[in-house]
Amino acid sequence: MPSEGPTEFELLNEKININTLPIYTRSQLALYNGVDNPKIYVAIRGYIYDVSNNTKNYGPGKGYHKLVGKDVSRLLGLNRLQLKVPDQKEQVSLSSPPQGLEFTTWYTEDLNEKQNSIIDKWCIFFRKRYEIVGIVVDHEQS
Repeated sequence: MPSEGPTEFELLNEKININTLPIYTRSQLALYNGVDNPKIYVAIRGYIYDVSNNTKNYGPGKGYHKLVGKDVSRLLGLNRLQLKVPDQKEQVSLSSPPQGLEFTTWYTEDLNEKQNSIIDKWCIFFRKRYEIVGIVVDHEQS
């Protein structure tokens, strides 16, 4: 049986040029939550996806709404919808990674190979279904 060409979803982000995508700070991305802005964005590994057409899952009050407006790479790698922030005593005992970063939704440097592989699979899933609309950067604009 001959293989079929790429599906419509696989072509969705085929022509994206990383050099021309708009850049968002984390605080700017947070506004795209379906409440402050009608658009709903989710970022993974720095790429921002427009999930606005899936309000039944990502809209306000829905199951995955906790993921919108942020880079959720770490959450996906850990298979969580949110992170438990430890109390001060727990934070003091941590030596690596840099204190506090492991409690962000995007930090992945301390995740193992299997967890990073899970994030990579989520990237493929999102790229096939949602348009990439920007890139989130680590710093805040002054």
